[in-house]
Amino acid sequence: MFKLLASLAVFSSVTFGHSVSTEPQLVKLHPNFVADYLNATTHYGDPKSGCESDEIAVQIQGVQGDFCTPACSLVKKCPTDVPDGVTANPECALSASSGGKYCALICSPSSKNDAQCGTNASCKAISGVGICTYDD
Repeated sequence: MFKLLASLAVFSSVTFGHSVSTEPQLVKLHPNFVADYLNATTHYGDPKSGCESDEIAVQIQGVQGDFCTPACSLVKKCPTDVPDGVTANPECALSASSGGKYCALICSPSSKNDAQCGTNASCKAISGVGICTYDD
């Protein structure tokens, strides 16, 4: 378990003329830091656990399973913070009927290694490539 200090003494040197004074300054962690740090998650998670604030839950027509995904574009790259153990690559690969573009974890469907998609997910073949989805 992590131990976080609620406050930290910071010493700074202050020079007045030729004398040096070392005065401690008391600083504190931002109130939301600990909660945000301990509840940190990644993109491309399982929708049943909830998606990040910049993601939506999607299901691809004709493909079993779903996943959380952020929007992307030519100028907005896909986030690279993937769940633990995932080796599949985030790519701006999906288009919605509304015209929006979204990221997906692209995997190798010919690989017998479903670990590339992480826990509770597997690589589904679609149009010659693979996309990681959660099967629950």
